[in-house]
Amino acid sequence: MPLVVVTLLGALWVFRLGWIWAHLDESALLDHYARLYVAETGAGASPSDCVGRPGEQAAVRLVISCTTPQGSRRVYLIGRFGGLLDQLPAPRNAAET
Repeated sequence: MPLVVVTLLGALWVFRLGWIWAHLDESALLDHYARLYVAETGAGASPSDCVGRPGEQAAVRLVISCTTPQGSRRVYLIGRFGGLLDQLPAPRNAAET
């Protein structure tokens, strides 16, 4: 019985990851992280400051680059399931976000 429960839970977990993978598209990711960029940057920032491109590393699904009104760049590395892997450079108030 414990093996059945563990197998069932594992199958549900794999199904959930597959569901996320199939229903999460790049435009939704770009929109989400562009809104995060605007919230972090504040005045003068716009979602149109951001562009996305496919990741070149195995674990990176999408690389989103945003150019701030001051001319600096903020880069978000997005993982296969939509999570933030890394942010270069981190905003000054990263601990607050």
